[in-house]
Amino acid sequence: MTRTLECCGYLLYAAAAFVCMLWLQFPAAAVKTKAESELNRLAPGLRWQIGSVGLALPADLRFSRITVSAEEKSGPPLRIDSFSLRPDFAAWRKDGSWTALWRLRLLGGSGSGRLGLNKVRSGLDYSGELHSIRLDHLGLKLLLEDFGRTLSGSLSTSFSGRQDVRRGLFAELKGEVRIEQGAVSLQEPVLGMEQLAFDQLRVKLKSQGGTLLLEDGKLESKLLAADFSGDLRLTQPAASSLVRLKGGLSPRPEFLASLGGGPMAASLLKSRLQDGRLPFTITGPLNAPGIVFSGLPVDFSSQLERGDAAP
Repeated sequence: MTRTLECCGYLLYAAAAFVCMLWLQFPAAAVKTKAESELNRLAPGLRWQIGSVGLALPADLRFSRITVSAEEKSGPPLRIDSFSLRPDFAAWRKDGSWTALWRLRLLGGSGSGRLGLNKVRSGLDYSGELHSIRLDHLGLKLLLEDFGRTLSGSLSTSFSGRQDVRRGLFAELKGEVRIEQGAVSLQEPVLGMEQLAFDQLRVKLKSQGGTLLLEDGKLESKLLAADFSGDLRLTQPAASSLVRLKGGLSPRPEFLASLGGGPMAASLLKSRLQDGRLPFTITGPLNAPGIVFSGLPVDFSSQLERGDAAP
């Protein structure tokens, strides 16, 4: 028994000494340089910078103070507080797969998931979730200056994707975005609203080349409900990306009662509803899209402001 305890003691001492040596000899500078190089290669058009790299218990590789910015634009970068990787030993024991668990913190929220080599080892497969990302966070406000609007709310998302050498980090991407208790300011009043406030917004995303498909979009608020779908053609800078949406707006009685044009405006709007919905299209650059409501005068929103809406 004593002999066994001595052996265990020696093993624990050796393991502790090995960990301390690894900690002290960890090549942080080399890992930092290699990680930045790989990230820049995986996501062309973006510039990644890592503040520091280190080890953390139990077996984590931790990156801190990460900034991401567009190569062709000077301006505030996206700041990631921390990102850590931990080998997924359970998956390796089960099927020999090379995967890691990841965790991050950014914009007041957090995320976690898994990434690793795909089955043919030609790229990366990844998946995960983000929770409680604050859309009114100062770091995001600075990024959205080019869009000329403000956002608020709490964003969460679940996603999965695949990276390959030819098509980059988002070769295949799909997921669902949810925003709770949100609001977006409008550059010009729309149907009398200077901002669109909502209780919940949900939309499914899917990448297709340089285009992001938006499917099964739903918005719920105290004043109205809406459904929409379409696509977003991504460009640099992001504010110039082209959006195309089609959908329908279902006004609630509270919305009709709040219209600035009075009973005549509400009557006109109700007469244009199709199965309780007012069809609309949104097109144009992401920082200044236009919206058209089917059957309503083009200047209907202006008429509401003046209080003289008429058929």
